[in-house]
Amino acid sequence: MHTVPVTCPTCFEEFDVPAPFVTEIPCDVDYDCEVCCRPMRIAFDEEDGEVVGYAYGLNE
Repeated sequence: MHTVPVTCPTCFEEFDVPAPFVTEIPCDVDYDCEVCCRPMRIAFDEEDGEVVGYAYGLNE
């Protein structure tokens, strides 16, 4: 399974999350930080043929 690094917008720790299939992006998913357990959203997109993820808080 392919993973993508993201940084938690609350605790600023970086961790890897499973990436969606290229056919499913762009998309946003709900996710809980694997370090501090705070809820966040992750926006997945494609850049130069690679899946990338950007985590942001629920209030952003």
